[in-house]
This record gives sequence, C-alpha cells and structure tokens, in this order.
Amino acid sequence: MNAIEAENLSKHYRVYIRPFDRLKESILRRPCHHLVNSLADVSFSLSHGDTLGIIGENGAGKSTLLKILAGTLQPSSGRLVRNGRVAALLELGAGFNPEFSGRTNIHLNAALLGLTEKEIRAREKDIIAFSELADVIDRPVKTYSSGMHVRLAFSIATSVDPDVLIVDEALSVGDQRFSQKCIERMVGFRNAGKTIIVCSHSMFLISALCEKAIWLDHGRISGAGKTSTVISEYLAFLEEREKPEIHETPQSCLPEVVVEKVRFCGVTDDTEIPFIRQFAPLRILVDTRCTIERFTGHVGIGLERNDGQILFASTTRSENLSPVKFTGNNQIGMVIPSFPILKGSFRAKVVIADEHSLRVIDERLSEPLMIESEHPEFGMLWMAHEWTC
Repeated sequence: MNAIEAENLSKHYRVYIRPFDRLKESILRRPCHHLVNSLADVSFSLSHGDTLGIIGENGAGKSTLLKILAGTLQPSSGRLVRNGRVAALLELGAGFNPEFSGRTNIHLNAALLGLTEKEIRAREKDIIAFSELADVIDRPVKTYSSGMHVRLAFSIATSVDPDVLIVDEALSVGDQRFSQKCIERMVGFRNAGKTIIVCSHSMFLISALCEKAIWLDHGRISGAGKTSTVISEYLAFLEEREKPEIHETPQSCLPEVVVEKVRFCGVTDDTEIPFIRQFAPLRILVDTRCTIERFTGHVGIGLERNDGQILFASTTRSENLSPVKFTGNNQIGMVIPSFPILKGSFRAKVVIADEHSLRVIDERLSEPLMIESEHPEFGMLWMAHEWTC
C-alpha cells in the first residue's frame, strides 16, 4: 500500500471581473466567470519511506499541490489516496489562532493532527524544547516573529510522529541554525522510513534530502524521476530561457569567413547530440565557409553558460598553432577526452579572427548541450579531490 497515490489531480479557480458577476451568475444561471488553472493532471505515487522534492518557478502550482496533498484544499478533479497520519508545514502561521498563546496553539494543532489530550500533554515539553520558545510560549502568537512561527509550527508538525511529512518553503524564513536543526530532524525521519515531501527553491536541499523529484511548470509535470536528472533538466530550462538572441549577419555584408554551424558530437560520428553524460568524450565541430578566394586566421572555441560566463576557452594562437588557411568549406574540430562539467546546459562559442587575433571576423553560438551527472558534488565542474579528516 502506497503512502500517497495521486491520479490526474487538477485545481481551477473561478475568477470574476466584478463582484456583482457572482450574483448575476446565480440569477441568470449562466457563467459570468473564467477559469484559471492552477494544477492540471498531476499523477504520481509514493511508497512508504520515499522522499520527494517538488521544484519549479513561482506560480508553477507547487503550493497548490502541497495543500491538496495535506488535505487543506480539495482538488477540482482527480483522485488522491493518503495512507497514514499526515503532518504539514505550509503557509507561515497557517492553523494558528493569533489571539491564543503558543501553548494553547500546540494543543489545538496537535489535536487537529489526531493526537489525544493525553498524547499532547506527554509531548508538550518536547515540542516547546525543540522550538526553543519556552520564554514566550504563554504569550499570544500574534506577538511572535515570522521565525518564531516557523519554530513552533515545525515542532508541532514533527512531534506528532507523522507517517507523511509535507514541508513548504517556510523553512527559509527561520535562522540558519534552526533551519539546520529542522533538516537534521527530517533526515532522521527519512532514516526511520517516513515519507517526506519537500518544496523548495534550494536545489542543495532537494538534492541532499530527496531521492525523487517532480518539476512543475504552469501546473503540469514537466519532469519526474531521479532527483539529479530532474534538477539538471530544470536548470537547463532556466539557462536556455535566459540565453541571448542570436542575430544572423545580413547577406549583403558577409565577412571573409562565415561560421555556418557549431555542433556537439560524439567521437565516432558527426551526428549532433543534445545531451552528454559527464566524463564522456566530446567533440565540437565547426563548419565554416570562406567568402573570398582564401583567408588566413585563427580560431577560438569556448564553453559558456547562457548568462555569458565563460567556463573554458582556447584559441589556435594561444596554443602556438599555425593559422588556419580557409578556402571554400572547412571543418575544424576540438576533442575533449573527458567532459568535467557537472550539471545544467552550456553552449560552445566559436570566434574567427585574423592571423594576428586583433580583428574578429565572425562568431557563432551552438545550440545548448545538456549535461547529465550523478555526482553529488555542487558547482559547475568536477575536480579530482580527497578528504583528510
């Protein structure tokens, strides 16, 4: 029996242009609204002990999905089955009565999560101790800071021993030390075989805590599966969207050498590849066309992110190679025996310069190359290393 089974979950909201349209709709018995879809046909299942990360941009539907999974929001359509006790830390301060004290809110929230009064009294001291709010626990919650709200909410949610723990981005509000304390408790839950669902913009947290991930885009699943793969696809999407536009050179003023095509290929054939495994060999091929009888110049090839940051670059001149003699159609290549970039997408930039490397003749960017990596390290590239402790 799975802990969570979601089948074609969808959520839409009725939006009225004017408040009067609600009354008008009820009287005329015809629609006076339009629908806004927040979630559409989301399906997945989680076994007991699974850890799932949910990623995506703001407005992608992440919080809506978490509310439906937690049971605080009903889907417009679809089927959801939950097995076991579910505890959720969603919107900041949700479920708290601001006029009541922190202690009273502990009893109210724990009761809503299914604990008896006897169980609540037995765990009250541990909840207060973990939250580190003993000095203010009898003050009204409305006097608490946002960080204090998070402390109390997380302490309650994790002290009821849930089978499924759902955590939204609220942890980012707390201070760094308490956030680490919360993460350590979630790791303990994971090791105990609990099901954890985490929504965060921190790829570090998702990578470290979750075995599986779902990428939501405009309410739909754009990627699902192993965390490292989904994060790579998501980061590649973000980088691709930010890439600058490439303008073609007008035919009326062609340079002496035109870079017609830049492509990533394997080492065995010239077929263009859209992605590569980390540490696999890679070949960059450059097709050029000389628009005059002959031209002598140098070639530069670099790898850069879509924000323009160069990761690596080399030129035939910097490596003391002879200038390239261009005539007609030429093909120039660079072979990288082991590709060290960790994750994301990158492009090759090719520059043709004169034989003194003082004048740029032409330049072109390749299509993005996506890198798949299973390494747990972070950053842009992998380096040989060893630990000494």
